[in-house]
Amino acid sequence: MASWKKDELNFQFTDLPVNESSVLDTYTEKAALYCRLSKEDEDKINQGDESASIQNQKMLLMDYAFTHKFAVYNIYFDDDYSGLDSERPAFKKLIRDAKNGCFNTIICKTQSRFTRDMELVEKYIHGLFPIIGIRFIGVVDHVDTDIKGNKKARQINGLINEWYCEDLSENIRSVFRTKMEKGQFIGSYALYGYKKDPKNNHKLIIDEEAAAVVKKIFNYAVQGLGNRQICDKLYEEKIPTPTIYKKLQGFNYQHTLKDETFGKNGIWGVTTIKSMLSNRIYIGDMVQGRKRKVNYKSKKVIAVPESEWIIVPNCHEPIIEKDIFDLVQEIIKTRRYARTSCKDGKKRINLLAGKVKCKDCGSTLARFNGNTKYIYLYCQLYKRSKKEQCTPHSIRYSTLLEILEERIHSIIDNHLRQNQIGEFLILQNNDKKLISSKQSELSNNEDKMKKTKKALATLYVDKANEILSKEEYIEIKNSLTTEVENLYMVSEKLKLEISDLLNKSSYQDKKEDLIRKLADFDTLDHEIINEFIDYIEVGEKDTDNNQEVFIHWRF
Repeated sequence: MASWKKDELNFQFTDLPVNESSVLDTYTEKAALYCRLSKEDEDKINQGDESASIQNQKMLLMDYAFTHKFAVYNIYFDDDYSGLDSERPAFKKLIRDAKNGCFNTIICKTQSRFTRDMELVEKYIHGLFPIIGIRFIGVVDHVDTDIKGNKKARQINGLINEWYCEDLSENIRSVFRTKMEKGQFIGSYALYGYKKDPKNNHKLIIDEEAAAVVKKIFNYAVQGLGNRQICDKLYEEKIPTPTIYKKLQGFNYQHTLKDETFGKNGIWGVTTIKSMLSNRIYIGDMVQGRKRKVNYKSKKVIAVPESEWIIVPNCHEPIIEKDIFDLVQEIIKTRRYARTSCKDGKKRINLLAGKVKCKDCGSTLARFNGNTKYIYLYCQLYKRSKKEQCTPHSIRYSTLLEILEERIHSIIDNHLRQNQIGEFLILQNNDKKLISSKQSELSNNEDKMKKTKKALATLYVDKANEILSKEEYIEIKNSLTTEVENLYMVSEKLKLEISDLLNKSSYQDKKEDLIRKLADFDTLDHEIINEFIDYIEVGEKDTDNNQEVFIHWRF
């Protein structure tokens, strides 16, 4: 006769020796044992409750089966699966084997181990199983479909189990939202360019190797490269995709974007680049809550409107400077293409897309189809109103580029000459002295305001001790309150002035670096135009065919 021990938990009905088939006479039914453990159960086990572990569930069910003379056909178990999940692998195999008549009883620790979804309770326990002759038993909660009158109890259990899942889901969602509002990172994996702080999993720190690639991607965007062109450059440089990079770091990471199906072959996806270039996490802001599940029972995830995102500024060290990030957003919004010649029909990047405005109506100047050899820009309002509103403000695209090239060269030459005679350095030193002076003035004003507030706070004590009369108290209080308000206004004004001077100084430093970097450029490209120019205004031609062009610089 086959023997059984509690640690031999994979015993099956088919394990019985052929020459001992008489043993089966003592077993009235063939049973399948089903065990399940979810993440929530694991948390409980860590707190000391081992009753829900897979191992103990198996032992409990095997004891029950042999005590009640069930022949065990197989043990099915799903580890780390929710009771709401109908796609559990062992669960699906259990249902298939039940339909194939492999056993006539299913035994679980409780009904909730089988499912916490009321729909599945009705579909299987009260629907399919009675039809195909399957008996369902819950050992601990005394569920048994062979007992009449037990159905109402099973349905009540099913509702309680589902309510439990709903409440648990809401509690978890509330906890996660609180963490997100505090700027704590709650994702499973850090965004490419960052990694989780070993000392605090809710904080991001820079991953230097990946961050260098992020900077490269933003630099390519500033240079005018489109998303597809950036992908091609990264592939040519043999830079691993984010998916491959995370796997090389030892993570079992799968990208959710369809665009990443090429990632395993080292091909960067356009959607990946597009997402990276618009993600504020790279400037130090924590951005979360951009997607959510439809409900606690569904795995479907939907996008959340941007107005509902949870954004907490300055939560971690930025990889990209804010002005560079903002510049890239402008470039993305205004990226267009224009034909340089009607003869070859080829498309070239319009270096001035979105930057040229009509001086009179403010509309964008854009190229419209025509039969001429050269590209001309026209006021959109003039064209779209069938020439009824505004005037053409037309200018040849190549002529405008020549004007810009000449003026940028002029700025660079003047700047370099100033540096040679020390004028620029003198201006910088003057700004620094002014900043220092205003900071000192602000500090003195803040000290004076603190003393005045302290005097105001002790004024009531003097009144209570009858050192001051009521009339004197009111008069002095009004005077001190007015003084505090005036000091506050002075402080706010000084803060604004200091901020403006610091921004000016920062712009001057950036201008200095930019000019040195581009001092010897030959032809204009996207990077030069985007770094130098904010926007351009074009006036209408006068009777002598003269035309004003106003350039608004970024510094």
